[in-house]
Amino acid sequence: MESSLEALREEINRIDEDIIGLLSRRMEVSRKIAALKKDKGIPVEDRDREKTLFLKLERDARTNNINEKFVSEVFGIIISHSKLIQNKILEEQK
Repeated sequence: MESSLEALREEINRIDEDIIGLLSRRMEVSRKIAALKKDKGIPVEDRDREKTLFLKLERDARTNNINEKFVSEVFGIIISHSKLIQNKILEEQK
């Protein structure tokens, strides 16, 4: 059982590395979005976009048998951080 536990923990570690890599890519895209928003004079926050995104995330959670509240909480943090990055970039460019 110990080797099986160790193998599963290694798999979790690889998944965690993948998640971190994907988060890094997402934040890089957020930086690019901030630059476009700055050029076009678009505000960082887009409540309609967020509402649409959360509805999609809830559907995706159900499809993948993941708790919707959990997914909403995780993406709430991710989106908040993306907006923080975008606001910081917009402030630096003033």
